Amino acid sequence: MANIKRIDHVAIAVKDVDQAVAQYQGLLNATHVRTETLREKAGMVRVAYMQIGENILSLVQSLEPDGFINQHIDKHGEGLHHLGLEVDDLEGFIAQTEARGYKIPLRDEF
Repeated sequence: MANIKRIDHVAIAVKDVDQAVAQYQGLLNATHVRTETLREKAGMVRVAYMQIGENILSLVQSLEPDGFINQHIDKHGEGLHHLGLEVDDLEGFIAQTEARGYKIPLRDEF
C-alpha cells in the first residue's frame, strides 16, 4: 500500500499574485521566497512561493485569459487549487486512489 509521506505544497489560485503576496504576508506572516513565470502545458502562469514555517504555499496566477487557473477561478473563485503530495510509491498511490473512484490529475495532464 502506498503512503503519503508529506504535503509538499499547497497551491492557491489567485487573480493577482503581487496582491496575494502582500495579503498572505499580512494574514499568515508568510515569507516571500521568490516569484517566477512558468510555461505549463495549459499556459503561462506566474507563481509566488511563500514560506510558512517548514511549509510552502504557492500562489498561482494565470497570464492567459483562458488559462487553466483563470478557468478554475471563473468556476470556483480564488482559493485552493491543489495539494502537492510526496508519496513513497507514485504508481501505487494513483492505482489505490483511482480504485476508490478518484482521478488524480498529474502535472503533465493539466
